[in-house]
Amino acid sequence: MKRFLPAIVFLVIAFLGAGITFIVYQAIRETAQAEFESSAQEAVDRVTSRVDQHLSLLAATHAFFAANSGTVLSPAFKSFVTGLDIEGTYAGVQGIGYAMRIPTGQEYRAETRLKSDYDIDRQVWPEATDQQYRTPIVLLEPQDSRNDRALGYDMYSEERRRAAMQASVERNAATASAPVELVQEITSVKQAGFLVYMPLFTAASTSGQDRVPAGFIYAPFRAGDLHVAALETPPRLPVVLKTFDVTDNNAVLLYASPNHDELRPEDAMETAVQAEIAGRTWRFEVSSVGGAAEYADFLPVYALCVVLVVLAGSLAAGARWQHKAVESAIALHETSRRNLEEKELLLQEMRHRIKNSISRVMAIARQTASSSDTIADFNKSFSARMNAMANAQDLLARSHWGRADMGDLLTKELEQVFGDQKDASHVEGPAINLNERAAQALGLVFHEMATNALKYSGVADGNAELKVNWTYEGKGSKRMLRLVWAELGNIVTGEPERKGFGTRLVEANVRGELGGEIERRFDEDGMTVTFRIPAKAVA
Repeated sequence: MKRFLPAIVFLVIAFLGAGITFIVYQAIRETAQAEFESSAQEAVDRVTSRVDQHLSLLAATHAFFAANSGTVLSPAFKSFVTGLDIEGTYAGVQGIGYAMRIPTGQEYRAETRLKSDYDIDRQVWPEATDQQYRTPIVLLEPQDSRNDRALGYDMYSEERRRAAMQASVERNAATASAPVELVQEITSVKQAGFLVYMPLFTAASTSGQDRVPAGFIYAPFRAGDLHVAALETPPRLPVVLKTFDVTDNNAVLLYASPNHDELRPEDAMETAVQAEIAGRTWRFEVSSVGGAAEYADFLPVYALCVVLVVLAGSLAAGARWQHKAVESAIALHETSRRNLEEKELLLQEMRHRIKNSISRVMAIARQTASSSDTIADFNKSFSARMNAMANAQDLLARSHWGRADMGDLLTKELEQVFGDQKDASHVEGPAINLNERAAQALGLVFHEMATNALKYSGVADGNAELKVNWTYEGKGSKRMLRLVWAELGNIVTGEPERKGFGTRLVEANVRGELGGEIERRFDEDGMTVTFRIPAKAVA
């Protein structure tokens, strides 16, 4: 425990310091977030307040019509709207108008009124409609080129405007439409717009239980002008926003601040506010034009962090110096004990390895002697097999008796057997670290296969090509190492009836030592031997 005391002291102080620093950081950040949300809410309030202001203008116009029993001529209406000073005071609203409700087929009534009030010869448009009623615009002030374009337009012929008018009748209140392009958009620079309708009921238009409006008082809004007028009012707010109409779960963009994406940084603070606008729902997505660091001063956090790190380091260093002598003595004792244990382990491992190696050498000597006709044959075969074992031992020794790479083991055997002709072989496969048992067994297998290829396949004289590749297949307990040894050009008519010592040695190592399988195939283009060995036997 004493050994880890400095680290524990450092971690405890650092942990407490991190907690304190985080609390201070969160408090500052929450303050910044609250300040931002206050600005965001103010931006939303500016827009909604301006809409409410415009709706009060619409209500005043409705009251003016109601006071005159729905009969208002152009001069009186013009005088009324001029007194409201729409252009100077109510930026964002394009005008105030009246659309009379008439049965389809009685368009002449609206056309006659347009002639008498505005001295224009204009038919109700669009000319064709599939609706039973029409609501052409017959009054619209102030007069300008945009509003002049809208006179005579049948708003009931368009689906979104018609839906808003029907909703206003049901609610008997000011009702906004879904986003539309106003007919007043006659320039190349267009904005999204919406309209607000109030039904005008008169004694002549209401019969019994049926409430049928004589027409609609309405106001067309340009969403861009509305937002700019609301948000550009001093003081300027450090936010950008996007406004969506989200009624019926269908988000339609109404407005986005100029250069919204450029002004909004990646670490911007964000919030979303929903508001009810004349029967429809708008969502305002507000972002800060700077990160939290621009809304709050994080210098105290950095200073506190530095102080706590220095304090933790100082206390940890003191604890370390106090126990340094004790730790040195313990470390020396532990080192001596480990050296003795490692020495004993190495001696036991050496005895075990020597015993196994002697057993392998004796088995190979017996098997080689039984298949050799002369002492010279025995010496040659026995020496080659001893070299294969030595190669495997060399690879294991270089890896400190841990693991040997199968590709290196195979390449070394091919170099030993083929010499300069090794380039006639192609070896390919992933890196696989073999354990000691697998390295010894596969080293002998590779030697026997390479020796047979040298003797019988014609690889050494260029008449055949050797390809060896391996890979893993399967998963879990069924995962197998699949190694394919192909001697292309070594034409063998069929599997030999008699198995030589080399073949038996290969089978003994693959099947006996490693628990694998061997499949030999003799095709027209050569001989292929496929080895399948459980992955756990080589790992």
